[in-house]
Amino acid sequence: MTLRKIYLLLIFVILIGCNQSDSNSNAPSVDNTSAVETEPERIGTVLARVNGQPIYGDDQTRAALEFFITEEIIYQEAINKGFDKSDRDKVRNFERDLIIARTKQSILENAEPTKEVSSEDIKNYYESNKDKYTYLRIHEISSPDSKLSNEIKDKVKSGEELQTIANSYPDMPITMNDIAYDRAMAQHFTAIEVGSVSEVIKKPDGKYSVLKIVELKEIPLNSVSRSIRYILEAKQKAQIMNSYAQKVAEENNMKIEILEQDSK
Repeated sequence: MTLRKIYLLLIFVILIGCNQSDSNSNAPSVDNTSAVETEPERIGTVLARVNGQPIYGDDQTRAALEFFITEEIIYQEAINKGFDKSDRDKVRNFERDLIIARTKQSILENAEPTKEVSSEDIKNYYESNKDKYTYLRIHEISSPDSKLSNEIKDKVKSGEELQTIANSYPDMPITMNDIAYDRAMAQHFTAIEVGSVSEVIKKPDGKYSVLKIVELKEIPLNSVSRSIRYILEAKQKAQIMNSYAQKVAEENNMKIEILEQDSK
């Protein structure tokens, strides 16, 4: 079986449970000498057994039975040799995520209806988060020296053009670039407005840059209203989950500890 099939098989076995039988339950037993635990029998047609392990399927599976028997033999040998150890955490995490997802779905289905997100809600969110929907057109001037970059920053703040500043250092590798529109660059500015200048930024390549906003371009509300609606609905769902979890924790006297990070 492929790794994905193994994951799904293991999860399926966990969810189905035990105490079920199949139509071939009277078949002769086979001594199980491998390290693979025989899975609980479940409803379905058993087409074959490999070391006691049932192979379920239908007519389509029967046509390729040799293939499934071969894969089961290889799987059991892999388990015996411990090849599954590195994947156990992945399987447990998959199981955990599946259970959480299904439980959340059930919680939402049984929760009180939430207030429908209105056009006014969307507009208010847009106006309150305008920086998220504004692209900055940025010019950058870079130099290899931090002290020189601080000098350049002062000149940029005084209103000098970046290209003029770069040209004033003919013996230095000073470069000016038009970064174009980049919303992520907003983190380098204390104020998002045309003319704002950043502090000196050390780049991964070792150079030092100063940024200047030369233009702002807002994304129209009608272009992002659908994504904002999704955000607001997700917030409502998160609130339902938080309230549910808090109630369960209180009813069951759950002890919740938030540990301080080790400063060492």
